[in-house]
Amino acid sequence: MDDVRQDPKFKTKKNLLLGLAYCLTFLQTALCQCPLGSTSFEKVAGSSLRGTRMTPLYKGTPGEPSITKECLERCRSLTDCNSMLLSYTAMNCMKSPMTSEGRRTDVTPSSPPSSTSYFEKICLSAPRCDRLWTFERVIGYEISGFDHRTIPGVASRLQCEELCLREQGFACRSGEYDYAFQQCRLSSEDRRSQPSSYRPAFGDVDYFENQCVSDGSSGCSYEEKPDTDLEHVDASMSANSVSECQQQCDATQTFLCHAYSYREPASTCKLSSDDTFNLGSSAVRRRMGTSYFQRSNCLDLKLTCTDTSMVLVLRTREPFDGRIYSQNKPYACQVYGDKQTVTKFAMDVKGQCGVELEGEDHLTNTVVIQYHPLIQQKGDRVIKLYCSLFEEQNRTVTKTFRVAQGYARLEPAVTAVVNATAPTPNIRLRITDINGTDITGTKIGEPLYFRIEIDEDSVFGIFARDMTARNGRGDLQITLLDGDGCSADPRIFPHFEKIPGTKSLQSRFQAFKFSEDPVVRFQVNVHFCLEECNPIICPGGVQSFGKRRKREDMSEIPIVPDYPLVAAIVVQSASYGNDTGPTDSQYIEEKEREMSDELVCTTKTVVVVSSLGALFLQIGLLAACGTCLLLTRKEHKPRYNEDAASTITETLPPFGSETHHSRFR
Repeated sequence: MDDVRQDPKFKTKKNLLLGLAYCLTFLQTALCQCPLGSTSFEKVAGSSLRGTRMTPLYKGTPGEPSITKECLERCRSLTDCNSMLLSYTAMNCMKSPMTSEGRRTDVTPSSPPSSTSYFEKICLSAPRCDRLWTFERVIGYEISGFDHRTIPGVASRLQCEELCLREQGFACRSGEYDYAFQQCRLSSEDRRSQPSSYRPAFGDVDYFENQCVSDGSSGCSYEEKPDTDLEHVDASMSANSVSECQQQCDATQTFLCHAYSYREPASTCKLSSDDTFNLGSSAVRRRMGTSYFQRSNCLDLKLTCTDTSMVLVLRTREPFDGRIYSQNKPYACQVYGDKQTVTKFAMDVKGQCGVELEGEDHLTNTVVIQYHPLIQQKGDRVIKLYCSLFEEQNRTVTKTFRVAQGYARLEPAVTAVVNATAPTPNIRLRITDINGTDITGTKIGEPLYFRIEIDEDSVFGIFARDMTARNGRGDLQITLLDGDGCSADPRIFPHFEKIPGTKSLQSRFQAFKFSEDPVVRFQVNVHFCLEECNPIICPGGVQSFGKRRKREDMSEIPIVPDYPLVAAIVVQSASYGNDTGPTDSQYIEEKEREMSDELVCTTKTVVVVSSLGALFLQIGLLAACGTCLLLTRKEHKPRYNEDAASTITETLPPFGSETHHSRFR
């Protein structure tokens, strides 16, 4: 046998086998893994790969404006570079032979998110474009309600992405891959065209965007933020003006440019594929003398003016059931969508709509376009309208912007102790950020976790139902979970699921607020069952840890009544925008959304937080008393009477306007 191993022919065969194994190991090597296709990249912005050893790939030189292209080209040419971590702040990149295949949960947000982006090599057999990367991926997200094509039995996310590239029936802008069901869902919409439907997903689902199609924002205006510069820079060049820099952004072919910054003294123009929409405020930094611009989504608006009225017409691709209202007169001047694609909002110039005279020849008003009838979410718009007193003409509006975000104080998490004949379970309600830290400030659209935690050594399991959200005044309310524990609208608040390895529950949602009130008060009823609670199957086949299904074995009886938990957060809004005044007879312009008095005045905020804290204390005392009474009554009864379960509820007054009352009672 030793002689055979020394044979040169044996060594040759052994080397060939080792070479083949090497190719199979490094899946992204062009000659081995991708002989009939082309190598590209998939980007996960603001993230890094945990538990992977990285080695240096490239270090930028002093004064080098961007290293994105150089790093990707170097990684593409190397057989041992299957993934790459690019640091925008350190101006370097690191390589690894490993990928996230089979361990997608190891792709985690970097801190801060603006510091890095993670890239993985992919081999595509479908035709691709000349972008530096072909897809952008967001782990654990989806667009709800806009699936144009669903394909079952797709073996991998890469195959789903290739189906998007090959789609001929519509322009495939985005897709989702469900790992558990091997289901591929393709859409002509994306997170920027449907921001209110972009949300955390249930189960093992990843969202991706096709970079080989237009992002749908071409021809729209850009939001401006003065004295601000980019943190992520993917390309840099010189420009003689802001308009020339914008043209460079629009004409870029190597990536989809969503934002740029221009510094006039140095004539520098920096471009980025990222913006505050996907990375938050950490995507930019303060820098005097530099102006930052990012693309805003177009709204199909038309404004018609007469000497007595301003009429705004909104056209949407999907039926509109939200609310349009005057920012200064929100309840006196408003209209609700009736699930049509055309919504008309007429404002009487001399009425109660807050129309003002600006200068000597223009009437102005500021309106809010809100996609939900009650709450304000990421993607809502604040629009300023201008009408000339001397000309009457229509104009299609192409300038608008999202409601952006600001920070706020939050109330502390509430802890409740449930008393019963069994060992006392400790229930904790926490609202945290994506890192699991109890939040002390939030903004519209921020991803948050709503967690209901119970001691692991408890004999009880838990589920949640009858969950509501109210504004700070208590006169507006929406249902988040019904009596079975199923979500009323997963786009606003998804179903609860168990935290892996625990008895606790969580739901991942995006921060929202009521239109004229920064305070959002949550109340949820927690039910107990011995050991574990069985989930219920909600519409759409989603499992939720809500109301248990009745069992044939009726020997299991509830020991502890439903227990209400209450917590509140404060969600603030601030905006980009500039108010340059009228330059045409009538048009719509972006305008900074002003903060309410409650948000600006620190003293009032403290009063609100203190008052709510006192209210929670009173509710806790009442609940404790109610529990004691139930236990006392139980001593005289052979069995527990489920109808006697104590649930704290509040009777809400009618909504603040006649329109609210008729639509939502």
